[in-house]
Amino acid sequence: MALACSLKRRKNARTALSLLFANTLLAGGVGMMFSSVTYAEAAASETHYYNIPSGPLSKAINAFAAVSGMYLGGNSELLKSKNTQGFVGEYSAGQALDLLLIGTGLSYEAGEGRSIVLIDTESVSEGENGITMSMLLVQGRQNKVEAGVQVIGSEEIEAMPTEGGNLTDLLRTNTAVNFSRSSSSSTGSGSMRPDEVSIYGQDYYQNAFMIDGIDTSNDFDPGSSAAGDSYTNPISNANLSTLSGSSPQSYYMDIDALEQVKVYSSNIPVEYGGFMGGVIDARLRRYDGEDEVFIKYGLSKSEWEKFHFDKRKAEEFYGADSVSGAYTPEYKKQNYSITALKRLSDNVGSTLTISRKTSEFRQQYENRSDEVKSIYYDDTIDNMMARIDAKVNDRVDLGFSFRYSNRFHDGLTSKDYADTFVKSHTAYGVGNNFEYRFDNSVLTVDTAYDRSFDELDSESNVYTYHPTENFYNGLPYSGGYGDILQQQDTLSINTKWVRDAIVLGRTQHTFTLGTDLAFKKAFYEAKGSEFYSYTCSLLPSSGTGESAGCLDSNSDDIHDEKDEYLKTYGVLSANKLNKNYQSHAVYLQDKVEINNWTVTAGIRADHETLLDNINISPRASLQWNVFGDSRTTITTGTSRYYGRSFLKYAINDEMQSWYTSTQYNSDGSIKKGPTANSGKFANFADYDLNTPYSDEIMFRIDQVMGPVDTSLTLVNRESHDGVQRVKSKENKLYYYTNEGRSSNNSIELAFQQRTPFEVFNTLTKANFSIGWQESKSNAQGDDGYEETVEDEERVYYNGEVIDFADLPSWDYNIPFTVKLSTTTNIPAWHLKWSNFVNVKSGGVIAYRDTSSSYTDVDGNELQVYKDKNFDDLVTLDTKLRFSPPLWKDSEGYIELKVTNFFDQVMMITTSTSATAVQTFTSGRKISMEVGMRF
Repeated sequence: MALACSLKRRKNARTALSLLFANTLLAGGVGMMFSSVTYAEAAASETHYYNIPSGPLSKAINAFAAVSGMYLGGNSELLKSKNTQGFVGEYSAGQALDLLLIGTGLSYEAGEGRSIVLIDTESVSEGENGITMSMLLVQGRQNKVEAGVQVIGSEEIEAMPTEGGNLTDLLRTNTAVNFSRSSSSSTGSGSMRPDEVSIYGQDYYQNAFMIDGIDTSNDFDPGSSAAGDSYTNPISNANLSTLSGSSPQSYYMDIDALEQVKVYSSNIPVEYGGFMGGVIDARLRRYDGEDEVFIKYGLSKSEWEKFHFDKRKAEEFYGADSVSGAYTPEYKKQNYSITALKRLSDNVGSTLTISRKTSEFRQQYENRSDEVKSIYYDDTIDNMMARIDAKVNDRVDLGFSFRYSNRFHDGLTSKDYADTFVKSHTAYGVGNNFEYRFDNSVLTVDTAYDRSFDELDSESNVYTYHPTENFYNGLPYSGGYGDILQQQDTLSINTKWVRDAIVLGRTQHTFTLGTDLAFKKAFYEAKGSEFYSYTCSLLPSSGTGESAGCLDSNSDDIHDEKDEYLKTYGVLSANKLNKNYQSHAVYLQDKVEINNWTVTAGIRADHETLLDNINISPRASLQWNVFGDSRTTITTGTSRYYGRSFLKYAINDEMQSWYTSTQYNSDGSIKKGPTANSGKFANFADYDLNTPYSDEIMFRIDQVMGPVDTSLTLVNRESHDGVQRVKSKENKLYYYTNEGRSSNNSIELAFQQRTPFEVFNTLTKANFSIGWQESKSNAQGDDGYEETVEDEERVYYNGEVIDFADLPSWDYNIPFTVKLSTTTNIPAWHLKWSNFVNVKSGGVIAYRDTSSSYTDVDGNELQVYKDKNFDDLVTLDTKLRFSPPLWKDSEGYIELKVTNFFDQVMMITTSTSATAVQTFTSGRKISMEVGMRF
């Protein structure tokens, strides 16, 4: 029975209740109001596939809303202690709601737009203002397919066989997303660091990471993450710089705290800015109407992993002979989390997720005294994410959030300077989401304050060199590099106003107007350190130099520090640097609908005071609903995206000046100095940098084929004004320039199953995609925007002269991928089985052949580049989850995850030298997890 018919029956039975829609908005989850009840009835006639298990009605109501796209309101008390029998199949919204409410004693009415209100006559009251109802704290959010957007809902998040439970792990099913070739080294599994991602071949540090509508990306020095983890040598005070191993992600979020992630890869709405790649928009878990607590514990360890490494390095590997964390044959990873959902009142709900992920692994090294030392590293990620959401009245929704994320790990300064350190990557912040529904529009205001920082806490701030220790085969080096703090504070205020559709002649216009404001403060502090380097008063005559120690210069028959003198004294002065800057943006968009056509035209203007550029981003798309039934649509669009600028540009030169050194003669007199280690970088004002940008053209066809949604997407990205570093031949200073260029062409064919197929009482849903990309770039290294580039425009490559910018991209460049994900439910056995198959071609990089050169027709000698090819790789990740009911309103589960089930690997070494150490991707890994919900 369609909802329209059901509504007529219910309205005849309760004519008084129809007054409700004339007197008040039924807005427990009601979004913007569109036209009339007739529209709701038409929308409700759409059929969808439902798989709603028996259980609490409050949870089932949210599942119904997510699938149907209908919004529900009513008295929240109606849901308490009520259960649904559940149902499976393809139904209209009215049919599904009838089945959902069987035995509950509840009914429903249609409201404006896509809204429905749940009704129990005993809960309806009539006062001076007419008939009223309290708000129902549930919201339905339908996962609709949009061009260029991947929506990962809570069910998909739970089903994915992720390895680390990190945000970027969820993106492995997206063909627009590439991971670094070195992100999955088989010998370094002990690390807890989340992977970075590139979208459509753009720089991995040019993505925007959003949480609840606020950009939380790290702008201090995200390009330094190319160096990876810093378990050793995180900084050299004689060559002071920002801390390596930072990340564009300020928050290393646990996916247990998320209810939805949207990945915008193309045709990105005008409301988003500050990226050249894409937008990863995470939404923290909201209260869904039922009080619940989830607890879990997970475990993986080295005994459950198959390692692959260069057999020539077997001794080093099994000995964990690497203070940098590259060899971790012994590790133990554990994760703990608790998530609680609690109703605070009829209109207020709260959520809280607390988690810890730990890794313990051993490292070993041999010092200069031939002593073998073992050290044990701890690598930990802590998370706490919380929200409180309130329905203030029928017009106002409020949300408050708190977020905290901290990754910290041990390290050893070096094999020589053997003091340890702790390095952390931390962020915390608070946010507020405000939504006000006018009669004909909706206003949202999102505000937040976030602080992110990288900190180095060393065991010592003094490091020394005593050559006389060599005489007794002692240790001439000692100490550590001191403490460093780099920090970014951001106050964000984002507003968006959306006007309901306005009919002008034969067209409907939906206007969107918004502003983004961010006030940022950068802070860098060196807390001071000292360096003492001594030299021998008398050197041995054998010519071995100080490696043999010092002669007994004072004839006391002891070789000690009295036989030395201070040669160099270096000091990093305790110093601080502050930099304030702001970014401002305004955008306007008009969505025009006429017959079967939809034209979306928008423009965004950004300004930030660091580079002092005004950037105009036009974005437009055209969609044709070919037959008017939404089964065949064609979308094309063109957009410009402006990227981010980074604080490191502005502070490099000033930091260099903080370190001074003085050289002494043997009698203690000053030989030279004190001199500052400055003059390496030009003044920031001399750079005159443009903001990097990317131009996109996209074309997409969507076709509904029975229970499957099919899409073909073509995207072209041409990126300009990328920031690189060059060294001036005239004054030998480093400059940042806009010489970066890249291009990417991509084709994707995707099949998304809308309705699961049933075989022997099992339900299986599958997604399948094939992707091809061609990425070119004139950045041929791993140093991000810090790469020092040569002044060369033409090179000889594969038998022809080409532009340097036409060489294949060095990393994040997998040309061909096939991705298949399946989820199978076996309700009778309480089993869920998830699989992810990833097929990727190895691709090529272009390396410089220094043994040859080429002279072109004009007599110019060109550098020669050749291809290095990588093998193809096929992997299968699988997860089996058994969730038996334990007692009333509770269930437990045990989960087995196996990544790279068939233990297939490929070599990822970029060096072409015959003696280069071969590095491989990760082999088979097994992990276990147990949990409970009550």
